[in-house]
Amino acid sequence: MTHNNPTVFIVDDEPLLSEMLADYLKEQDNGFNIQSFPTGEACLQSLHLLPNIVILDYYLNSKEKDAANGIDILKEIKKRNKTLPVIMLSSQKSYATATKTIMYGAVHYVIKGQDAFEEIYQLIKANI
Repeated sequence: MTHNNPTVFIVDDEPLLSEMLADYLKEQDNGFNIQSFPTGEACLQSLHLLPNIVILDYYLNSKEKDAANGIDILKEIKKRNKTLPVIMLSSQKSYATATKTIMYGAVHYVIKGQDAFEEIYQLIKANI
């Protein structure tokens, strides 16, 4: 890893999932500075904190109906910072959805499930 204490943004409207993922990542590497956001808009407002990587949920409007979805947030992140790695997280096993997120600049598409946290950890290590 190139950064001493990399900043990881987790953007998911499921607080329990965000907390579990944050706990898992801290267990793997206590040096992570993890910040969680319930909406993509909240994440965008904090991009000036220069995260090293963003883990972004595909569906962000299950709680707040007017919240932007993951694709819109991904596009906006890439508009502001082309080189910032973004990992998309989704419960959708759709190849088309995965392809679309990669097309818009995500480094990887992770399907929520048993091995998702370990996969995310490996991707963080590979991308920062």
